[in-house]
Amino acid sequence: MTKTILTLAFLLYAFILKAQLFSEKSLYPNTTGIRGKYFNGTGGRGYWTYERLDAFGRTVEKNSHKKNELQGKDLYQYNDKHDIIQIIYAYDFSNPKRVDTVKYEYAYLNNRIAFQKRTFASKDSTIYRLVANQGDSVLTYQEISYHCPPGKKADHSFERTYILTYQGSLLVKKEEITDDKTREITSYEYYNNGKLKRRTIKREPEPEQQGVYTGGPGSDDQFYRYTYDREGRIKKLYTIVANKTYKLATYSYEN
Repeated sequence: MTKTILTLAFLLYAFILKAQLFSEKSLYPNTTGIRGKYFNGTGGRGYWTYERLDAFGRTVEKNSHKKNELQGKDLYQYNDKHDIIQIIYAYDFSNPKRVDTVKYEYAYLNNRIAFQKRTFASKDSTIYRLVANQGDSVLTYQEISYHCPPGKKADHSFERTYILTYQGSLLVKKEEITDDKTREITSYEYYNNGKLKRRTIKREPEPEQQGVYTGGPGSDDQFYRYTYDREGRIKKLYTIVANKTYKLATYSYEN
């Protein structure tokens, strides 16, 4: 069966919601709002977002639009370490009467996340535990997901392991090992300013059929390029796939 893979531009946002410990904390001091316009992605042309920021430069509200029509509204709350503790999905165009909340709990060890629990509105949950730490450079986390059927006790439903390798503060390799022992190894390269330059993926064992990327240009070997404003904030985001350059997004900022 052909495997479908989301393009990285939108996968990165999904990954932030999946697990705060895997994401880079983005703070925009002296910025009150960010408007993003997206191309070649799952939103299609005419898709744009507006993010409202707090005094720390953290996104506290994100509104997604298709042309002039609101598609979604998400609200974020943080702890004093700037980790997300709650996301409220306050509006969804496809289900406008539904409001969902995802909650996060953390325990820290030397400023590292040693435990994280993510609980959904359905009471399903996912727990991440730090099970090995090699000099703060190689961290191993165990992920266990629990399914909670209505009126029943939660059942353990899925397990996987992540091995994260850092150089300084930058994640340079992520190994994801599932309970059937398949392994996906993602490697990252960066520009001098810490922005992602290249992302490559290797799978062990190699799948019989190659994955198909949906939602825009993508591959297992993908490059990124940026332009910046005077404050060093990203103005334009490009990806390079098979020697072709695609514009993914443009950003403007309110001070």
